[in-house]
Amino acid sequence: MPNHPSASLLADEKLGQQVDPRRWYALAAILLPILLNSLNTYMIQVALPSIQKSLNASFSDAQLIVTGFSLSLAVALVVSGKLGDIYGRKRLLLIGVSVFTLMAMLGGLTSHPTLLIIIRIVQGLAAALIQPQVLSMMQVNFLPREKGLVFSIYGALMGFGFAFGLILGGILVNWNVFDLGWRAVFFFNVPFGILVLLCLPLLPESRGRRTQSIDWIGTVLIMIGLFLLVYPLSEGQKLGWPHWIWGCLILSLLLLLAFVAVEIRKQKRREAPLIDLTIFKQRLFGVGMISVVLIYLSMFSFFFLLTYYLQFGLHFDAQATSLAFLPLGGGFFLTSLISSRIVSRWGMVVLKIGALVTGICCFLFIVLLQMDAMHLLHIQYIVLLLVYGLGLGLVTTPLTRVVLGTVPVKDAGTGSGLFNTFMYLANSLGVALISILFSAALRQPLASAVLSDYARAFSASLAACGGLALAAFVCLCFLSDQKEKRIEELTSL
Repeated sequence: MPNHPSASLLADEKLGQQVDPRRWYALAAILLPILLNSLNTYMIQVALPSIQKSLNASFSDAQLIVTGFSLSLAVALVVSGKLGDIYGRKRLLLIGVSVFTLMAMLGGLTSHPTLLIIIRIVQGLAAALIQPQVLSMMQVNFLPREKGLVFSIYGALMGFGFAFGLILGGILVNWNVFDLGWRAVFFFNVPFGILVLLCLPLLPESRGRRTQSIDWIGTVLIMIGLFLLVYPLSEGQKLGWPHWIWGCLILSLLLLLAFVAVEIRKQKRREAPLIDLTIFKQRLFGVGMISVVLIYLSMFSFFFLLTYYLQFGLHFDAQATSLAFLPLGGGFFLTSLISSRIVSRWGMVVLKIGALVTGICCFLFIVLLQMDAMHLLHIQYIVLLLVYGLGLGLVTTPLTRVVLGTVPVKDAGTGSGLFNTFMYLANSLGVALISILFSAALRQPLASAVLSDYARAFSASLAACGGLALAAFVCLCFLSDQKEKRIEELTSL
């Protein structure tokens, strides 16, 4: 029997009395750390060739500068969300931003690739402390009717960070202010990080269940298991797939299976598991997480491929690369900003259209490459990248709200940590797997490959990206009408 409207209104008013009336002023302070991390990620992506050249780093070192960050971020996210639930999300956010800023300063000062890789790994751990706390605060500090708008702002900020980060990274490298070159990309984050730290006192402290404990056995199993999964995939092709690589992958599978067994046993004994695996029994959450993996595998692979093709195939500099990404980021920003209102009116069909559009754009990109593989700044590519970004914003931003909306408030940190773990694992796995396909399709050593080789490899890899996006579309189609109504409720203002 449905609730009476007056009862619902009374419950909403009661909840409204419990939230901080200054929550909208604090929203900027909540979101600034996300912008800091987003700008850092994409500025370094466009500056990577300059870093490699300046430090005389190998191509393997250059890849580890990027994958080391995302890998450490992914493997630490689940436990960091739990730590925020127990010890306080504001406290963890303060620690994360402080370490992140310190690592940015040290990154700009270092002159050795190995040290920079270590710094990026530690910076990834710091980012893992930031991300779940931000999403948890957004979950617990706002009323249900406000969360649609809040998550739209969050998605739009991610789109802005993506577009502006690439542009700013290219500008900083090309301008070479004070002869800093790529180091300016790191140093830019220092005053920004200090600004974030000055704003954090505006935030109220929040926690989940204070009586819960950390499942250290589960933590060790999942962190080592994920590391042994992603790292060998990143290094295997460069090392010729030696036996120890396969051994690591098999051991990773065994450790992850052991993790599941430990979590199920703890659940049966009514102990506190690291991840309550019963959450996957909820169809909306399960389908949503599968969709997250598929769409982010496609998205991060596409970003990596486009950067690789522009800088190594077409020999674009950092600024030209950032301009090529501008329409994509602009489209993503626009639809992320309005996606909540669109979904509240049209429902799940919006997410399905977004996934379908991104998949189709990948295949249309292949067609354009057959006609003109060189001029990626011409109007046809600009329009295609804009449409791709529009579709991406329609599916990724609402998907974040939908998946996290199924998580109880008391476990908001764990849920957001799990969501981000899947997202950043998709980043690491997507780059590792798509680079294997790209190199196989290239059929030539990188130094001797010509434009036609790069176009062929790029086209084959784009087909995989398009297939992943279409698989996400199919996955979203399995949601029933009842679930669509639930999603409309979750995303409504």
